[in-house]
Amino acid sequence: MASITIKGKKYPLRFDMYAMEQIEAEFGGLRPMFEALGGGEGASIVKALRSVFRILANSARNEMDLPENVTGEEIRHSSVKAVTDAVRAAIEEGMKSETTGGNEADDEIHDEYLEEIEAKN
Repeated sequence: MASITIKGKKYPLRFDMYAMEQIEAEFGGLRPMFEALGGGEGASIVKALRSVFRILANSARNEMDLPENVTGEEIRHSSVKAVTDAVRAAIEEGMKSETTGGNEADDEIHDEYLEEIEAKN
């Protein structure tokens, strides 16, 4: 599972159906999320990064049955690159695990998003 350590505390990050639901509610879907993270028109990269971090950290927290809710404020104590790399790793990991079921249509959609992530590197 992807993770990041901030001020000595490890935050696992998980991209799954819970995270997808939260991303759709907050951003309207993956494409608008990627656009916000890429600094699209009128987007606040920091706000988007904080939101995605919070969603992925809480998804992992739910998976691991941990009591503490992550607010997203924790990223203030880390570099933007470190948080961005951890978020990217969690999304890539989650998408790859989702495409192992053999659904070719879903595989193509996930591959398209993975290519967008890699293009931003």
